[in-house]
Amino acid sequence: MVKDFLISFSDNFKEKTKNPFLGTYLLVWLIRNWDLIYSLLNFDSNLRLKDKITFVNDYYNKTDFVENLLINIYWSFGLLILTYLLVNISRFIVNLSEKRLTPWIYKITDSKSIVLKEEYERIRAESDDLQNRLDKERETKSRLEARIKSLENEIIEVSKIKSETNNGQMDVFKPSNSEDRTDVFINRLKAKNYIDEFLKLCLSIQRGETILNDNKSLDYLLQLGLLIYKSQYSTSAKYYSITKDGEKVLEKIRLDI
Repeated sequence: MVKDFLISFSDNFKEKTKNPFLGTYLLVWLIRNWDLIYSLLNFDSNLRLKDKITFVNDYYNKTDFVENLLINIYWSFGLLILTYLLVNISRFIVNLSEKRLTPWIYKITDSKSIVLKEEYERIRAESDDLQNRLDKERETKSRLEARIKSLENEIIEVSKIKSETNNGQMDVFKPSNSEDRTDVFINRLKAKNYIDEFLKLCLSIQRGETILNDNKSLDYLLQLGLLIYKSQYSTSAKYYSITKDGEKVLEKIRLDI
């Protein structure tokens, strides 16, 4: 318990002495009462405790306590003011030397290493502006890269869908085991709704009539190999004949009607 009390007292004393006024007051009191402190530390060996106490009482009876307290406070504030005044004067001298005299000397002796504050601020503003623009460009570039990547993925997906669709369409026209060549042609004509048109063209060919060049199904029938060019009649019409595949298709269509 005594140890805790001593530690607490020591911590409290250290905290109080860190206070500028209390520390200054203690210093003033020690200076103004140096003879008391010196006497307490250097009493004659033949003096008794009673004599020492009498000496201390006589010392304080000679001076007024309140007056002594006020004088100590006065000197403490005066010393504090003087101390901070000297600190600020020294800071003023240091700042004047660092901010004014040193740049002025460098400007005279080495002008290339010193620039005006206005020039420095201008260059700094330009640098900040360039940095902001660079950040915006990077952000824009990142967004564009993300957009490009998204579009590439969309293109890949569309290509896959288109490829699957084309494969599906091709599978429609691939003959199964139960279908023969003629059935494939018929299925393709049905897919284009060209059955009736094919029958009409075959009937015209069998009659020896010409077929106009602008017939919408003519190119497709020629591509399938069901019809074949025979001779020219005019610039707008030609003679065609039915191929062997065309005859088989025609025969099967007529049988199914």
